[in-house]
Amino acid sequence: MSASRLKNASIAIEDLLKEYDIRLRPSFGNEPLLLDIEIRLASFDSISEVNMDYTLTLYLNQYWRDDRLVFGSKSEEITLTGEIIDKFWLPDTFFPNDKSAYLHDVTEKNKMIRLNGNGEILYGMRFTSTLACMMDLRRYPLDRQNCTVEVESYGYTQADVIMRWKNGRESILDVDKVQLPQFTVTGYDTVSYGLYLATGKYKTKETK
Repeated sequence: MSASRLKNASIAIEDLLKEYDIRLRPSFGNEPLLLDIEIRLASFDSISEVNMDYTLTLYLNQYWRDDRLVFGSKSEEITLTGEIIDKFWLPDTFFPNDKSAYLHDVTEKNKMIRLNGNGEILYGMRFTSTLACMMDLRRYPLDRQNCTVEVESYGYTQADVIMRWKNGRESILDVDKVQLPQFTVTGYDTVSYGLYLATGKYKTKETK
């Protein structure tokens, strides 16, 4: 990056954050934020019939628009990593059937934000998650299991955030590239449904 471009990018970031309130979601007080989800499967690490769970390494990409961060045209972009990411509003996405997880951090924390000049944002990360899967083993070893990856907003109801698969079934990538000894992935699909809790109505995304 040239010195002039670096200076311009630094000035743009400083200007964007001057009046930026991280506590408020984009479009606060107006229409719900549209949050698009995409998952790329890096590896299928293990399945445990004893613990009723399985472990995946995933790339999670989340896309949304924040008009407070407009600084030019769509073709202009700034990629940010490290601590500065925490200065921007980020969705509170979580995995309801997650038992344990960790973000990869070699050589840096594996997460980044890409800002486009028109306010479009990509927030990406790589992590490993162990997910609960209630298995029916009565036909073992010729059994077929239906295990899910559930994705949901933790605090924001549908009045604030509407979560969507970015490209429907095509939002789940590279399933055909992973292999696991003794098991075969026979297929997958994406599902969306509303979930009513005491704290409100939430949008749940699920791949299975």
